[in-house]
Amino acid sequence: MRDFDLLQPKNLSDALDALAQNNSAIRPLAGGTDMLVDIRAKRAAPDVLVSLQNVSELRGITRENGALKIGAATTIAEFLKHPELAKHDALRQAAYVFANPMIRNTATIGGNIGSASPAADMLPPLLAFDAQIELVSQNETRLMPLSEFFLAPRKTARHANELVARIHLPIPGDASFVVRPSSSVASAFYKLGLRQADAISIVSVAVWLQRDGEKIRDVRIALGAVAPRPMRAIRAQEILRGEIFNETNLKESARIASEECSPIDDLRARANYRGRMIAVYVRRMLEQAWSKTQ
Repeated sequence: MRDFDLLQPKNLSDALDALAQNNSAIRPLAGGTDMLVDIRAKRAAPDVLVSLQNVSELRGITRENGALKIGAATTIAEFLKHPELAKHDALRQAAYVFANPMIRNTATIGGNIGSASPAADMLPPLLAFDAQIELVSQNETRLMPLSEFFLAPRKTARHANELVARIHLPIPGDASFVVRPSSSVASAFYKLGLRQADAISIVSVAVWLQRDGEKIRDVRIALGAVAPRPMRAIRAQEILRGEIFNETNLKESARIASEECSPIDDLRARANYRGRMIAVYVRRMLEQAWSKTQ
């Protein structure tokens, strides 16, 4: 591993001071489960790492104004234990199959987002829940849809002087989260890999669905490991909104989702296999989410 300096700020202000040079060779370090591996593999070459381990302002989960605000330095294990996760089933499922218990105790939700891996486990369900990301620097705070944060593999909209501070997640059923009395919401997630946990995704699918009687009032479909960045299947969503939940509509949405993605061949799977599996699991997750609303 190449040499680098390690800074260990005690609070958020000191961490932002360390990043204020706006130098891409100065990188934040959360759990380190991605960054240190990338340094060893020579995919990253920072001169300075700014550890966030002691920055308490970036930890914890609070409920405010109809949303969960999740500190970026909250570990996957802490997130998995939080009672509010029961209302976000797809996220609970993704956290449950995230790596292994040792990694979950160290890896952070902000680190998983910041790594911008197309196959990152937590990203499809966060996209399906319409999460927003809060970025902070010495001079400003920015809030943007998570879907706009990912630019390319391992590349994000974060400026070098910024930190991912929090993730804002809508709470289904909260007084400020408008759901018609006749409707209900549910979600589902599936990760296809060589193993269900402790393996990189071949394909991952997350679905959020709002039911209104026998119709789909609203739906969001997010995909991982099948494009240069985690993505929403926009066209597949659009053809389901306002439509009756039936086999014909499900098959068409699944087919379109498989056409929207752009998978590649790699060591884990061929592109055409990934495309076929997207069609299979989009349909299955839609069926699973629908069944939870009954």
